[in-house]
Amino acid sequence: MLTSLNRRLPRPDPPPEAYLRRIRRELPRPLARAVLGPVDRGVRLVDRVLPTEPVAVPVRVYRPRRTTAVLPLVVNLHGGGFVLGNLTGADWFCGHLATMADVVVVSVDYRLAPEHPAPAASEDALAATSWLLADAGRTASLLGADVARTAVVGESAGGNLAALVALALRDRLAAQALLYPATDMTMTSASVLELADAPVLPKTSIDWFGRQYLPQGLPHSIAPDDPRVSPVHAPDHAGLPPTLVVAAGLDPLRDDALRYSAVLQAAGVDVRTVLYPRAVHGFMAIPRFEDAAAQALDEVVAHLRGRLTTHP
Repeated sequence: MLTSLNRRLPRPDPPPEAYLRRIRRELPRPLARAVLGPVDRGVRLVDRVLPTEPVAVPVRVYRPRRTTAVLPLVVNLHGGGFVLGNLTGADWFCGHLATMADVVVVSVDYRLAPEHPAPAASEDALAATSWLLADAGRTASLLGADVARTAVVGESAGGNLAALVALALRDRLAAQALLYPATDMTMTSASVLELADAPVLPKTSIDWFGRQYLPQGLPHSIAPDDPRVSPVHAPDHAGLPPTLVVAAGLDPLRDDALRYSAVLQAAGVDVRTVLYPRAVHGFMAIPRFEDAAAQALDEVVAHLRGRLTTHP
């Protein structure tokens, strides 16, 4: 399915509103479960809207059915190049993560470009996470989640946002897990050119997503190397929480992930890096077709269990 979508590139530029509505449309849940993988039956899903500023942020909450105990909190940021992606697309990952790691997962539906270019997505990600952390009693009673044991997780564009949230809230987080993250929006890593014709995410897609999310030449344009959008260019990475970085060998963003891991290690951060040599970008979204998805899920579960079972 992802390869089929890729064949329709290049997309219109700028994309018409009707086109964006069509490619963002969520699959009906039965079809989504069949194509993208089933949600663990042991999890309960509830959709909410957090009253954040400057805009309210929709979220989907995943909680294991088997317990009413207060559990650690995991904030998830979905992928989609800052233009696509939705909560249903992350159901398989978030649902299984909740039950396997014994956590409450809150998946954030942030604003998308080009209607909302940078830094809107990171503002929403930070606002949602900050709202959850702001009042421990409120979050415990509302979600049954313990904000003293909080992690952020994200894949692709969501990995970028998770990394930015961790930089902003490093003193409040116990862990982060970044799955094939976009850490340098200049897109100058060697793998971007080496894998310019990669399946799922060729360079034509990368460039198109970049133009939507980071339009240049406008009064408030953000440069691709600005730390507000490129976590690898942040001035200080010290003190970040223990980090899992997952990379895919056939992914143009492979070197972005590996570079960021090296930067964190140089800053003294506890980092574990896992590379799946034959995996493509976005493989967590296609668990029925990519064995690495289940393997990476196990890695994330182990990482979070090791950091969230006790208070940081």
